Amino acid sequence: MTAFLPGVELSRLFYAEAVRPLLGDLPHAAARLGPGSDVLGFDTPRSTDHDWGPRLELFVDDDTGELGARLSETLPKRFRGWSTHFEPPGARVRSMAGTDGPVDHYVTITPFPRWCRALLGFDPAAGVGPLDWLGAPWQRLAEITGGAVFHDPGGRLAGVRERLRWYPADMWRLVLACQWQRIAEEEPFPARAAEVGDRAGATVITARLCRDIARLHLLQARRWPPYSKWLMASLPLGQVTGHVAAALRADDARVREDALCAALEVVAQQQNDLGLAVELPARRQEFFDRGYAVIGAGRFAEALRDAITDPVLRARPLTGSIDQISDSTAVLTDPSLCRAVADATTGDSREEIH
Repeated sequence: MTAFLPGVELSRLFYAEAVRPLLGDLPHAAARLGPGSDVLGFDTPRSTDHDWGPRLELFVDDDTGELGARLSETLPKRFRGWSTHFEPPGARVRSMAGTDGPVDHYVTITPFPRWCRALLGFDPAAGVGPLDWLGAPWQRLAEITGGAVFHDPGGRLAGVRERLRWYPADMWRLVLACQWQRIAEEEPFPARAAEVGDRAGATVITARLCRDIARLHLLQARRWPPYSKWLMASLPLGQVTGHVAAALRADDARVREDALCAALEVVAQQQNDLGLAVELPARRQEFFDRGYAVIGAGRFAEALRDAITDPVLRARPLTGSIDQISDSTAVLTDPSLCRAVADATTGDSREEIH
């Protein structure tokens, strides 16, 4: 068995020892960015079964195809014990395999602006506008700002990564407001479902709320929330994590409600500590006169929207970024569709909660 090495470190060595010596004086940048558990630091030996191995992104200005063919002929068939040949050729999902001929390598060779447009739907080097931010999935932003850069003469990659590190202040307020609004729409529902004896329904709604609380917690910490597989693993250890876990474990309605409210009280205080909007009491309250305890998430949403200085952003409905609008994989992996959906959300369809 070949000893496991974190994928980003394997890619760093692969570039330095196997790829870089073959490039001569060719101007290029090199990195391990984009999709993959290794980019987010979550790869394990389990990850080696597909889309993992000696691989990297090689950014060149002139993508003629000749370089890819040269690497196929000259790269070693194995590197640090791992195959450099991947099958099936050109497929969306590929795995390491043996070969007696040229290697079908996993070195992506492309101009950096083209790679950005394929991943995000726009070139961040040309600027990042409101639609760019709202139409960019958090997972994609995590993939382009995560991983590692191995060679970057002129700092072009570093500049784009820094530009996408986090939202501008008003956009951050808007996205946080939309996340609070999502919570406001369902926070009394677990208690209501439990009241009519629907324990399964209360559990499902609790899980939805826990996902939204986890995302809010990460957004407050200026960290891009990853997609569902890595969301909870990305949470920093602390009170929120414990309260969310307690809510998910709870069988009793009051225990569940207390855990949810405790988590929300923590993120409410964190919201106040950020200083992005007027400070509000970070304490649970009764939902109308029903005896349900809620945080009253809508008041945090409105406070954040009121604090937005850009009148165009302040006038937007609280629908938010593409991740707050849709969790469809078909949408979130299609940049043009993401932008179209984000651009189309111009009407306010919120309903009263009963």
